[in-house]
Amino acid sequence: MLAPPLRTPLGVSGEPTMRYAGVERAAWCFYAIAALGSSIGQIWVGVEVPPWPDTVPVWVRAVLVLPFAIVIDLGGAVSAGMADWRQRLGESAYGWRILSAASVVVGVGINVVGHASVAYLAVVFGGLGCFAYAVWLLHSAARRRDALRAAGKLRNTAPAYGLLQWRREPAVTARARSLALEHGYGVVESLTTARAQIAEEVRRTALAGHIDAEIRAQHADPILAAIAATTTPVEEVAQHLMHIIDTRGWARRIAAKIQPPTHLAIDPPPPAEESRANHNDEPDLDRLTDLRTDLVNIVPTKPADYRRWHTLWITIRERPEVTNKDLAKDNDISVRTVQRIRAVGAAGLLDAPAPTNTRHLRPAASNGHRPRDQAMTADPVPGSD
Repeated sequence: MLAPPLRTPLGVSGEPTMRYAGVERAAWCFYAIAALGSSIGQIWVGVEVPPWPDTVPVWVRAVLVLPFAIVIDLGGAVSAGMADWRQRLGESAYGWRILSAASVVVGVGINVVGHASVAYLAVVFGGLGCFAYAVWLLHSAARRRDALRAAGKLRNTAPAYGLLQWRREPAVTARARSLALEHGYGVVESLTTARAQIAEEVRRTALAGHIDAEIRAQHADPILAAIAATTTPVEEVAQHLMHIIDTRGWARRIAAKIQPPTHLAIDPPPPAEESRANHNDEPDLDRLTDLRTDLVNIVPTKPADYRRWHTLWITIRERPEVTNKDLAKDNDISVRTVQRIRAVGAAGLLDAPAPTNTRHLRPAASNGHRPRDQAMTADPVPGSD
């Protein structure tokens, strides 16, 4: 009637856990030794306490008392086993559980009362009976949970998150534990999912409040506004809005606003050059010679390369929201090249459809002399004839 305990508990996948076999065997041995000690204590009491005739030998008394002592201890285990069997079938089995507890109480009471004159014996034999019964109950409960879990009637256990994690993020840890039990997540995956869900709930709640205010603002009548806001599932509207929002579009728009300035700062000229520039009668030459040398030098001189830069600069002007990274990826160039095109184009060096000879104009700004072609066409000095 009483089935022996399983050698190894069944895991979630139905395979025995070999590592637990030694622990379970140790529990079974402890129960057997404790139950034997409790039975010995009851036999001792049965031999000495009852008024046996002096003619009855001690071994005869022990043989006569032995069945009753064993039945009392074994009755508690048998009743507990029956209760465990019925509980596996979904019943409460209160009757068997009460009978098991009563049997153990009788056995412990016999040991405590029978050895009352010697406190040590009363504690030892009474404690052995309590320990044996407790080990049997815990052992059978563990085997029952393993069987129910293997049959799919009991959910899996949650991961251990640790006291520090519970103290640091109690709400997140509680959500993670529920997710782990429901979906079988591990520690890291359950915590990550829990944080994401809680953050989304906070964002959805805040968005729902704004949607509610927007719905109420559409009606001048406060009663109609309240009706509209109450009948509208703002939580569902907020969730749908979060799903259809163009996040990449907003990212591109914001990125376009925080791009570094394309007009590079130019150091102010010395007072002498500034005065000479103010009296210069050639504004086009001034505009070119005031450009920074590094910008002029990076303008492509080959027509094919220049046309490519010119085309990209037109694209940048027509689509200012496109990021440097997207432009570089679409045109198979580096981000640094796109930055150079922006700087050169903003300086007006890519407006012409064909490359201009701007590099030869730069020395006029650095050495104070006109370019050679302009020097040859300059007015002759009076008296040179």
